[in-house]
Amino acid sequence: MPEEWRRLDKDTRMQRQYVNMFAWNTMNTYYLWRDEVAPALEKWENWEEPVQKVADVRYKDAAGKDIDRWTMLTDDFSSLQGGVSGHTRTLGMDFQLYYADKAQTRVCAVVTCTFAGSPAETAGLRRGDVILTLDGQAMTADNYQALVRDVLLGGGTVKMGLKDGRSVTATAVDMYENPVHTVRILENESGRKVGYLHYTSFTLDSCEELVEAFREFTQEGIDDLVLDLRYNGGGYVMTENVLASLLAPVKEVEAKSILSREIYNANLTEELGADTTFFQTGFLFRSGGKLQVVSTEGANPDLPRLYVLVTGASASASESLVCSLKPYMDVILLGSRTSGKYCAGFLMDAPSWYKEVKDALEEGEYDVAKTYVENWGIYVMYARYADCNGVTLSMPDGIVPDYEVEDNPLDGYPLGDPRETMLAAALERINGRTRAPETAPAPSLTPVPGAAHPRGTGLFVHQSPSPGTLIRPSF
Repeated sequence: MPEEWRRLDKDTRMQRQYVNMFAWNTMNTYYLWRDEVAPALEKWENWEEPVQKVADVRYKDAAGKDIDRWTMLTDDFSSLQGGVSGHTRTLGMDFQLYYADKAQTRVCAVVTCTFAGSPAETAGLRRGDVILTLDGQAMTADNYQALVRDVLLGGGTVKMGLKDGRSVTATAVDMYENPVHTVRILENESGRKVGYLHYTSFTLDSCEELVEAFREFTQEGIDDLVLDLRYNGGGYVMTENVLASLLAPVKEVEAKSILSREIYNANLTEELGADTTFFQTGFLFRSGGKLQVVSTEGANPDLPRLYVLVTGASASASESLVCSLKPYMDVILLGSRTSGKYCAGFLMDAPSWYKEVKDALEEGEYDVAKTYVENWGIYVMYARYADCNGVTLSMPDGIVPDYEVEDNPLDGYPLGDPRETMLAAALERINGRTRAPETAPAPSLTPVPGAAHPRGTGLFVHQSPSPGTLIRPSF
């Protein structure tokens, strides 16, 4: 054992042992790149710090750069799970980070949207507001990451100084950020009805509201649909399946055609075979401990084409949806290249895993282990998603749009307004024109490269995987 291990107190040693046992077994059973990282799995030691160990084991290219940028271990699993479900402690707003000066020494957060009934909305924040200071501190290239993480996303009260001179204070609350954010029916110059849906996250609780939105579209007889996924970082596979069955041609849904496929590691493929998902109209799943029954019957507007707004923050389930629909209908993308999150993962909490393998443990070990792994969990990539033909459009670097349009939260228009930059571009295409829409000029601000999207870009999850075969590392 290294000297570092000898210096640790007993509780830390025990926690590392049981967290590493959980993480190693999960990775060894499910990890998509299990064969590629087999040497690292064989060298896994129980005394190592587990969060960093998972990051180190993740699949990398020859230069050591992460190919898998998403698998993670955490000691705050409840927060990770809350972010996926939409129920979380939040100010209730979305934002993007930009440099505030040409020298790129100062940073600002530009509000892209607020959620209904949220502290941000109540405080008067709206799309296009530019936040320069947090609790009196200016954001700079050196401190913005800590300020955004600890203050803006910290779950407490924050005082925001805006570019227009206002000072806004808001306190985070526990709330559900309804991802069915904006639903509108517009009429274009030729009298065609255009449905618009701004959708921010594939949560299970949004399935019913998605169906209701599409029932409205169908009843109103829309001729075209613009699906706005520009800030949608992913969510549940089940919800993607519901939305896909609302969008695909009715004949394909009725025929139960192949919606998507999942490709696993060799061992999991041998054990489970290929996993193929089909279009359907009836869905049964659990959300928040309750059994949910969702029917899309009669809600599909049966359109031959779909216009989708995307950006680099469109990830995972958003990309999979586009990929899965492409073989069946004309899917026209406007915006910028998507994230490139081409994997599906699952969330597994350590206490549940230990409960599942309880009978394989030594007598009394389960009771000991659960005390050391409380609120630990993992988000692990277990599959690559593909369309009915086995094609993954977003691999390796995202989907390139058919028409480049820059998102411009500073254009002065709310989402759903036909003058808003990206929606206006889609309406121009629907009207048969290719010229640039007559809106405000593109933002003069430069995006901060690599800045994390606040909604957790890249989560694409199944609900309840089985624990797999219990295999112990050499403790």
